[in-house]
Amino acid sequence: MDVQRRYWQELVDLKRDAIYIDLYQARTEIIDRNIGGLNAITSSASIGAWVIWKDLAFLWAAAIACSQVLQTLKEFLPYKKRLRSLNALSPELNGLCWSAENDWFKVSRGLLTEAEIHDLHMKLKKKKQDALQKAFPASSLPLVNPLIERAGKATQDYFQSYFYTDA
Repeated sequence: MDVQRRYWQELVDLKRDAIYIDLYQARTEIIDRNIGGLNAITSSASIGAWVIWKDLAFLWAAAIACSQVLQTLKEFLPYKKRLRSLNALSPELNGLCWSAENDWFKVSRGLLTEAEIHDLHMKLKKKKQDALQKAFPASSLPLVNPLIERAGKATQDYFQSYFYTDA
């Protein structure tokens, strides 16, 4: 594969990964909001139910206690830390995409030598790897197949819209 094609593939992969990170971030934020909402509804509804059905006080107390435990544990669940990492990683990857697309003009027009294209490609790979390592130093992001498929489709749509080509 020639260096120009390798650079193009790296650009496509980077864009796909950036879209995947954005989708994963949105999914994680929804989980966070849903847990918070569930806790709020459970606590409020249980207090109200306790007032109405005093003879089931144990049930309502247990529901409130479970809600409070979940609220406390929420801070220690792995997705909470992931959300902080994703919030930092998303703009970094999207910035890399913009920079890589900007460089693609020079690559695609033959304004750079093969060695210069190779250097650009390696620098792009290194920056991507550094960003991923910084965001997830001890672990990696789990792969969610439906999000991977959506990211692939969105990437293909993006490149067909802006570059008039198959990604």
